Order: sequence, then structure tokens, then C-alpha cells
Amino acid sequence: MSPRTRNGLILATIMVPILMLIIGMGFKFRSLASPQSNKWVSAWYASPQKPLEDGISHNGIHQQTIRMVVQPHMDGNKLRIHLSNAFGTRAVTFKQVDVALTTSGAKTNSGSHQSVTFKGKKAITISKGDTDVSDPISMKVKSNDNLTVSLYVQDSGPVTWHRFSMQRSYLANGNHVTDNDKKAYLTSENAWFWLNGIDVYTRSSVKGTIAVLGDSIANGNHSTEDTNRRWPDDLARRLNTQMPMTWSVVNAGLSGNRLLTETPDIGEKLEDRLQRDAFNLTDIQAIILHEGLNDIRQHPDETSADDIIVEMKKIISLAHKHHLKIYGATLGPYEGSSLYTSKGEKTRAAVNHWIRTSDAFDGVIDFDKTLRDPKDPQRYRPGYHAEDNFHPNDRGYQAMANAIKLSLFK
Repeated sequence: MSPRTRNGLILATIMVPILMLIIGMGFKFRSLASPQSNKWVSAWYASPQKPLEDGISHNGIHQQTIRMVVQPHMDGNKLRIHLSNAFGTRAVTFKQVDVALTTSGAKTNSGSHQSVTFKGKKAITISKGDTDVSDPISMKVKSNDNLTVSLYVQDSGPVTWHRFSMQRSYLANGNHVTDNDKKAYLTSENAWFWLNGIDVYTRSSVKGTIAVLGDSIANGNHSTEDTNRRWPDDLARRLNTQMPMTWSVVNAGLSGNRLLTETPDIGEKLEDRLQRDAFNLTDIQAIILHEGLNDIRQHPDETSADDIIVEMKKIISLAHKHHLKIYGATLGPYEGSSLYTSKGEKTRAAVNHWIRTSDAFDGVIDFDKTLRDPKDPQRYRPGYHAEDNFHPNDRGYQAMANAIKLSLFK
């Protein structure tokens, strides 16, 4: 063996272990530099509505703080807040916005307050018809724990809001966004004001957001206030328990909403709000559609099953064009309520038959079967309905959530 060959072998013997060590270190450094990526998902939502012709939504907020309590449905370590002036008649300026952890009612957890900024500024002016989203806020969010969002507004004009929030919002004169106690908050309203969404920064393994599109039953009317007992909340809790960190559920229900017609005090028909209340949501992947009974109740002689079905087909087609799954829910019983008619009942039965048998939806949720009395199927099962015989009570809403097969979302 020549001296050159011998030296080459010696060098190789020395260098190979060194190279292996460097390569190993390189892989280690790469893995440290590339942690599991996260993403934004919609964790809470409220469908915005037009102001009424009188009352607080018409008169607006004047040098007051409005404090709102919401419950996101996804864990994360950052959040961002969506504000909407979609139905305002002029620009509105929010002089200060704050988010904190809720203790109870208008009280907040001392030390949890975070100032909310928009493009680095504490004050934000939103033009009429527009929306805005805050800068990311570093804050640990846990699903099903309440957050408090406080807005200080000097002179708003008519308000974009969400009626019948089933959660009290609190008003104080002057700027009290950072108060921990409730002393300044002397009045309350059953509504959310301007606040229409919260996104959470969470694990990339989360599949996305399920949006519930519906009317007052989706909205949770007649559930117990301040307890988050709407059926979409109950569904979110089931998912978090049985399929943790997989899906967020947001509620795009509107009290009184319809498939076929718009009404001034209730809002656009569903198709006209679909882009805003579903397709624009952060990381939306699926829709649950539960609507049509208001059309049948309010106009039983003018509304046919075919009218409802044609409109549902449009919504299904639009959802599929946006590459979303859409699940159809049957319409529950309503005999005994103030607007019940035998003609409307026949229409409801025909619509439900189509939902169950048409294969038009990506899956079916049979709320009618869950809620109806087996002995008198045009009426609610005893113990499941509110006093109006149209809305479920807390027990009925929980039964609706329990009836949903979670295998739909695997």
C-alpha cells in the first residue's frame, strides 16, 4: 500500500465519524427549527343584523363601554377579534378595545386584560358597511371558557348587532374597558354589539370549523341565559370530549331567519348571508343546515315543500362549490305553537321526507325524530320544549346535540 493510499484511509477513518456527527446534528437542528405549525380557525361567531327602528340599536352608544361575554370553542395561544359595521349608517370609532378572561357576569379576572390593537393602533374607525380584524393577541384560550370583550365608543349612530344573544352584555357610562369589577356596569342587554367573530391560533392538526346555519332554534332562543346551552354549544362540548382538538363549532343562527324571504327586523334570507356567515369564516370546512320552519309557519299558504327544497338545493350547490361538506337537519314538530296549521304540517313532513331520502346532503341529522313525541309525532316529546311549544328547552337542545353522529365529522 502506497503512503498516499495509507494516508487517505487514515483521513477517511477520522472524517467519517465526524461527518456522521455533523449530519446527525444537522437533522437535530432542522427538527428544532421546524416545530409543528399552527393555524387560525374560527372559534366563535355571531351573525350581524340590522338595527331596529327604535331602542338601543337605533339610538346607538354614546360615551359608553359595552362589555360582552363569549365562549370560544377551540383551544389556542393567540386570538384575534372581528368587528362589523355591516349595517351601520356611518363610520364608527372604537376608542379602546380590551379582552380579558371572564370571572362571572361583568366581572373579569384581574391581571388577564389585554389591549387589542388594529394595525398597531388602539383606536379603530370602521366605515359603514365594512369589517375589520384585530392584530393577533397573545393569550391562552381554552375551549368552553368565557372571554370578555369590552369596547369604548363615543358616538356610534345605529348599531350592527346580534339580537337575542342569550348572554347578557353590560353597559357603563364612560371608559371602563379595563375594570375588573362590575360596579360601573349598571344596565345590560340580551344582545352582542359589533363583535361578530373570534379566531384562535391552534394546532395544525385541527380539521377546521363547522358552521351551524339556522334560525332561532340554532340561536338557542329559550335556553337558559348566560349558560351556553344552545345546541351548537352542546355539540362543541361533545366534540371536545370525544374527539378533542379536532373541530371548532360556530353558531351562525339568526332568530326568525328564513330561507325564502328577507324581513327588515330579522335580516337577509339565508342565501344572501351565506358568503358572510359561512364561506368567509376562517378555516371553514363544513356546514350544518337547519332552517325552513319559519317560512312554513309564517306563510303556510304561500310556501310549498318544493319552494323550500329548491332553495336548499341552491345552498347545497353553493357549499359544494366552496368545497365544503353540508349536512341537512330535519325540521322539528311545532303543533301547539301559535302559528301551527295543518297545511304547514304537511309541508314540514314533505320537506323532512326529502331531507331524509334525497341523498342531496353529505349527511342527515334527524332532529325531528329526536324531538317528537312517539305517541303524537306532530308535537314535542314531553320535557323537551319551551312554553311556546316551538323552541326546545335546555334538555331538548342537549338531546339535539346528542342525536348528531360524530362519525359524520371523522
